[in-house]
Amino acid sequence: MRRALGLGIRVLTVLGPLRGTADAGAPRRWALGIQLFAVLLTMLGPLRAAAVEEAPRRWALVVGENQGLAGEERLRFAEADAQRMREVLQEVGTVPPERTVTLLGADAATLREALQGFRARLAVEASSRDWLLLYVSSHAGDGSLHLRGTELPMRELVDFLKGAPVGVGLLILDSCRSGVATRLKGLKPVAAPVTMEASDLEGRVVISASGADEYAQESDALQGSFFTHHLAVGLRGAADASRDGRVTLEEAYRYAYARTLESTLVSPGGVQRPTFRMDLRGRGELVLSEPQQARGRLTLDVKTPGRWLVVASESGSLVAELEKGEGPTTLAVAPGAYRLLLRADEGYLERSVTVPLNGTVSVGGTHLEEAARLRLARKGGAGSSLLLAVGPSLTSGLVAGLSSIAGLDVRLVREGRLFSGVDTSSLGLAVRRGTGSGVSFQQTELELRLGAGPHWQHGAWTFSGALEAGALAVFQTRIPEEEEARFGLEPLALVTGGVRLEVRSRLSMLLSASAGGVMARRDSGTALVPRASASLMIGYAL
Repeated sequence: MRRALGLGIRVLTVLGPLRGTADAGAPRRWALGIQLFAVLLTMLGPLRAAAVEEAPRRWALVVGENQGLAGEERLRFAEADAQRMREVLQEVGTVPPERTVTLLGADAATLREALQGFRARLAVEASSRDWLLLYVSSHAGDGSLHLRGTELPMRELVDFLKGAPVGVGLLILDSCRSGVATRLKGLKPVAAPVTMEASDLEGRVVISASGADEYAQESDALQGSFFTHHLAVGLRGAADASRDGRVTLEEAYRYAYARTLESTLVSPGGVQRPTFRMDLRGRGELVLSEPQQARGRLTLDVKTPGRWLVVASESGSLVAELEKGEGPTTLAVAPGAYRLLLRADEGYLERSVTVPLNGTVSVGGTHLEEAARLRLARKGGAGSSLLLAVGPSLTSGLVAGLSSIAGLDVRLVREGRLFSGVDTSSLGLAVRRGTGSGVSFQQTELELRLGAGPHWQHGAWTFSGALEAGALAVFQTRIPEEEEARFGLEPLALVTGGVRLEVRSRLSMLLSASAGGVMARRDSGTALVPRASASLMIGYAL
């Protein structure tokens, strides 16, 4: 570059005096200047091209085959999964069509031939700065791919990956029992889910959709395999945990692992756990996709987590099924019309949108936010919350001369689904003390009760109902003409209703009222004594 710059300065020096000479020789001198300028452009051209080629290039070989060995059930979506992965890589994975090779419906010999041809091309065109992705979706077993009645040892894929003249190679196998490939020589195991240190990423990565003894499962609802669907949706932006518009290898694997595990948890085929092996050294991150560079982008601008379906309006095909986390999520999708469905407690809420040719469309609103919050509250699990509430209470008395008794309520409340119709549960402890009128005595009560019931959420307000049962310990002291204190342990049952207002993050106000009865002992025997109470508490989310 420095040599070219020096030549450019010399050319300008020659051209400078030509502008001040007589007009008669001007044509000849201008011709000489043009020739020298052309020489300069000729020398600078390769330098500019070399600078452009310094950027790492991305290559992809995508393979899909529905038919396995004789006697194996024909797969329905292996080839469709391969097409889906190719589309994702080209739309958001920055792998151009000219560097993508797609092989659909092939036996072992055809795949070997494709590998040899791709290896020869990489030897001529690829560099150590490039990275290569090899994706295969097919039947597999006993360490081999099953392709149209033939077998290809998975070792050949790993050897191809290891021998490719690129800096980083990534092999993704969506096949039954494909975890055996991650045991092959030259790769070190990494526990799942993976955590990778920053590195220059020199080496190889193998990701398999299932363990060595597990089935890679397809889904009619998803129109594809669980693993490939979740991986593709993650690459479109759902896996972008850092919200920087890029999806790294670690983010994509974490998302696909978690969602595949969740989707197959109760499936007839058993739990499916994607596996991961790597041999990476240096510093840096491997960026698999860049959704922010896509032509069309769809933002689910609902803060609360929820399950969403994105369906192409024209074809009716499912583009994405995702469990969106906290905050908005942006997906890279092709421009066009889509139906968005948010899973609510009773069915779905639907919106229709059109993604522009170049730009982003955002979907949100109060109804979608409330539906997501309601479903999250009813779902339980990750959406459950635990509150500790403390406050004063006032309760009706049990004996004559003590019409009411005040005290302090402490409650531990869990809002989250236990089973159908029961979305909240609580454990309460109350301490109360009062002095009788007319006949002077002092009464202390300790009340312990358990409750469970439904709740309903509307914005910042949560309304709940519960059936509660427990025990009431009663101590009476300072009784006239009696030296000993009286003690009783009585069962109780209550119906409770409450309302909670979320004041700010983690802080709430709770108001509750209860009505029921206590089986209290009397001189004449046991009697049901009506009981009512009310409390006002401050709650803190743990």
